[in-house]
Amino acid sequence: MHIVRLFPGESRGVSLVEFALLAPLLMMILLGMLGYGQYFLIAHSAQQLANDAARATISGMSPAERLSLANAAMASELPNLPSITANNATLTVTEALPSVTVHVRVDASAIGLFRVSLLPMPSSTIDRSAVIQQGGVL
Repeated sequence: MHIVRLFPGESRGVSLVEFALLAPLLMMILLGMLGYGQYFLIAHSAQQLANDAARATISGMSPAERLSLANAAMASELPNLPSITANNATLTVTEALPSVTVHVRVDASAIGLFRVSLLPMPSSTIDRSAVIQQGGVL
């Protein structure tokens, strides 16, 4: 079987057409990788923040002191964490002795690719928690 070409030897535009067809798909894949990578980075940072704040509550003698220690730990860690600030993160401490639970909630709706509605992204509200047992005499 012989294929008849209208312009034999002319294939200069084929690469351009193929790129034009595949470029949007490749860009969506790249944006998806960047968006989910950013989500995982923020989620991991929020979990680390909850862990550090929970560890800080161990030395507290009262619920108010434990909350104060957790907030101080959060304030000292925030400058080291990417994309999480005091404006978009909240911390709560709940107690059910002998354990203390620290919850960190990050609102990522104004961060990076969460603002772009081209991609299906996970929830922009990231909740993480850490539970720690209080030591000492109860």
